Amino acid sequence: FECTFIKKKHIKFAIYLTNLVMDNKQYQKKILLELMKLEEFNEYFEPLEKIDTPMQKNTTVKKDISLSRPDTYSKIEDIESNLYANYDIRTSFIEGDHHSKIMFFYGKCGVGDKKILDGEPGELFDKMLNSINLSRENIALASYIPRGYESYYDNEKFLNEIQLFNYRIIELINPRYLIIMSNYCIKMLLATDLSSMSLRGKWFDFNTPNDTNPKKTRVLYEPTLLMNNPDLKKDAWEDLKEIKSKLGG
Repeated sequence: FECTFIKKKHIKFAIYLTNLVMDNKQYQKKILLELMKLEEFNEYFEPLEKIDTPMQKNTTVKKDISLSRPDTYSKIEDIESNLYANYDIRTSFIEGDHHSKIMFFYGKCGVGDKKILDGEPGELFDKMLNSINLSRENIALASYIPRGYESYYDNEKFLNEIQLFNYRIIELINPRYLIIMSNYCIKMLLATDLSSMSLRGKWFDFNTPNDTNPKKTRVLYEPTLLMNNPDLKKDAWEDLKEIKSKLGG
């Protein structure tokens, strides 16, 4: 019994040293094998002196990108390729100018939309932009549920991922002004049940979890709401003029 105890202590110490140089995949295997019989563990585990062998020339070092730490994504393409791999859908997350100082964030697209804010709502959105000398080409436009991913609207795993990714997208675009449209987008981005009618008409600062540069944020009525409630167009026009004023127009 005493001999077995000493062996176990030596093996645990070897495990501790090895963890310093093992990657995550090896570490996970080690944990599983540690729970198995000691003999099986010894058969699998390589001697400590073999761990420190130099990397071969053809070894590819993986980028340290973590799904749970979206701040490790250094560009929009990283985020897109990750979701492509997990959900097998290809689309552009940001339409327009990736370097624009103003970003519009919409809620979710309709199935079959060929662009963010398509059809009649898209036509009205274009008119709203044109009224303050803007166009889709000189703004950054995103939707909380990216176009093409509408079927994942109630997928909990996807919603958890896309929340973090959307925050990271805002950080990467780093606009000076953020314009939020639709109650759904307000709820998901701002984590509040307040409606666009409650929040419109004023500027406020918005920070993402890793953001050190607050964005001047404003709520704007979404085109569909304006189409169904024409009386709200007067308020929307006042908001648009405020946005134009901020942009120096």
